[in-house]
Amino acid sequence: MSAYPTWRMTFAADWKLIIIGTIATFFLASIFMSGLPDGLIPNLTTPYGYSGDGLFHAWMAQRVTEGWLFDNVRSGYPFGSSFLDFPGSDSGAHLLIKVFALMSGGWVGGVNLFFLFGFASCFVATYVTARAFSLNRSFAVAMSVLYTFVPFHFLRLGHLFYTCYFVAPLFFYLALDIYLTRGPTGRTGLKSTLRKLVASAAGMLVLASFGVYYALFGVIILATAGVMSAIKSRRSHGAKKAALLISATILGVMLNLAPNVLGTYKNGPNLEMAQRSIVESETYGLKMMQLLMPRIDHRISQFRAVAQKYQQTPLVNENASSSMGIIGAAGFMMALLYLIFIPARTRYDDKLRLLAVTTFVLFLFATVGGLGSLFAMVISPLIRGWNRDSIFIACGALLFFFISLQLLLQKKAPRLAKQSVAIAVVLMFVGLYDQTVSACKNCNATVKAWFDNDRDFVQSIEKALPAGGAVYQLPYIGFPETPIMHRLRSYQMMAGVLHSKDLHWSYGGTKGRPGDLFYRALAQEPMSHQIEVIRKLGFDGIYIDRRGYADNGEAIIQELSQLLQQPPLLQSDNKEMVFYKLDNSAHPDLASLTTKQIQREAGYIADALGPRYSADLMSGIDFTRANLPDFIDDAQGLYAAEPWGRWSSQQAVFKFTDPLPQKFSLILNARIFDAKDHEPTLVRIGSREYRIPLTTGASEIRLDVDLEGESADSITFIPPKAVSPMQLTGSSDYRILGIGFVSMRIIQ
Repeated sequence: MSAYPTWRMTFAADWKLIIIGTIATFFLASIFMSGLPDGLIPNLTTPYGYSGDGLFHAWMAQRVTEGWLFDNVRSGYPFGSSFLDFPGSDSGAHLLIKVFALMSGGWVGGVNLFFLFGFASCFVATYVTARAFSLNRSFAVAMSVLYTFVPFHFLRLGHLFYTCYFVAPLFFYLALDIYLTRGPTGRTGLKSTLRKLVASAAGMLVLASFGVYYALFGVIILATAGVMSAIKSRRSHGAKKAALLISATILGVMLNLAPNVLGTYKNGPNLEMAQRSIVESETYGLKMMQLLMPRIDHRISQFRAVAQKYQQTPLVNENASSSMGIIGAAGFMMALLYLIFIPARTRYDDKLRLLAVTTFVLFLFATVGGLGSLFAMVISPLIRGWNRDSIFIACGALLFFFISLQLLLQKKAPRLAKQSVAIAVVLMFVGLYDQTVSACKNCNATVKAWFDNDRDFVQSIEKALPAGGAVYQLPYIGFPETPIMHRLRSYQMMAGVLHSKDLHWSYGGTKGRPGDLFYRALAQEPMSHQIEVIRKLGFDGIYIDRRGYADNGEAIIQELSQLLQQPPLLQSDNKEMVFYKLDNSAHPDLASLTTKQIQREAGYIADALGPRYSADLMSGIDFTRANLPDFIDDAQGLYAAEPWGRWSSQQAVFKFTDPLPQKFSLILNARIFDAKDHEPTLVRIGSREYRIPLTTGASEIRLDVDLEGESADSITFIPPKAVSPMQLTGSSDYRILGIGFVSMRIIQ
């Protein structure tokens, strides 16, 4: 016999109530978002959010709708758009959105249904957990509704995946199971044991697939329960169960991250992506006051004023969404007081102690300067948004409040306890009034206006171009997490791919990867050269977003009109975007070509070293030029070009696109920065080493090389001594200087 009502028991006994609650919370959420009577039918035509990260999530939704997340040929054309630089454990959320999008006919319905599903799924998971913690039906319903409609759920709309937090109560459910474990469940057959293990592993894989943050917070809950079980029972059975569940959760996260890890192994690390610092774990922690504060747009003006005043204090950012509402705040404070004033060995309900300790541990991780900062220092700073576990704290706080109230009524006011339905209804309505606000119809109208404007403009472009046409977008803006460019915000350039079905768009390649580096460099070229290049790549039009220019795009529109000898073909209704059609573009088949081959097709090569100029080994490298020739695949250890050439640091490595000739002469015009000891400079070509004399004055050196059958594609120069001018002369130049390169040629 189980020590608590299991989920199977709860579903068997309360399935009708669960179905009613699921449907009610789904439609109530729709009403809170759209108002009456609009909310009676869920909105599947206009997204609830259409700015900032909301556009980013819309783009992800469209990617999974068209195939899957990791690759998309319509963004970042013709190089494509890879998502492998975005490590995440969100496959469960992506799969749900794909299903909802297929059901509703597009990404808008997929995203909105996913958001509404978050309310229904949260109610079910919370109700099952509340019943496991022995709450009566009326209190379980009230607690589930209040947790489902906590302010976090609405305030986090931009971070869509965090609104699907049904996993939080399920981790508390598992924590209860661990805490109440006193010994082995009894002898069972091998098949039964394996079946349970497989079921547990599958369940934890699901829980691990709704965000790495939520998986981590769940691991903290399970670990806390395991330690508490071991202390209470003086046995290790609960701790072992916790360890197994934690291992399964970590395995689930690793499986989610496997494609990203393999992508990094294949393509190399992307240093422009997701570089986090320890400081951010302090910045994005939360403060206890934020848990207790009302939401900043509270219905009651006095509460709203208090919350908005607190917004002026330091370290307020996304953590402003941490409000738990008045009942959740009461539960949180009750849990803290319980830990302070109730001795550990008193005969109080064990479930209260589990909730109080777990909630407090979660708070220690979330708070500024807490265990989250220690985690960042010792383990990884990639987990920075510790305030996001406020939704887990809210679950523990609300459970604590309702369990305490139920016990208090049973022991101190048994007559009043019989009125639990009425009490639950009052608390539920008070809590809902406190935690929610009326639908903002003006906000919805604004979102719809922007959405309709973008949709109509892009659909007009699609009608004007051949099926599968390509559109070049300006200004260049990197993806993702790019600061605002004049009035153009991050992700607004996604409108093109979001509202078209077959068109290809230049925006959307991951910054730091080849496609992005190509467009970054191309955007700096004269407009006439840009048009020449994109015509060779098969682009059929140019899309200009005025918001990205200081002069509202007037200069570039005038220049394009002169170059193309025609005005813009299309203009958006809000006048922010214009479109030019390009005639006479080539349409080469680029699908099977590599990045370098595509760039050669365009007659323009650019990468991390900037734009390249066309040259061969015999003409060599002119180091006085700002760029390098196209026969160099990579160069390391060089400083920026100066009028006479370039300095190297401690060593310079030149990697060539093709293997070097077997026999050649290296003609080098160079100098050494510090030649006091008159030591030669080491030159390494493949496994062979040569030493050449360089002086402080530029001179030409000829080095004859015979590789004798060995294949080599790089040349490395190592100076005898690299030193900083600051060390030698006390100048302000802190660079470490080795060799000064003027030119280098290879003659066969």
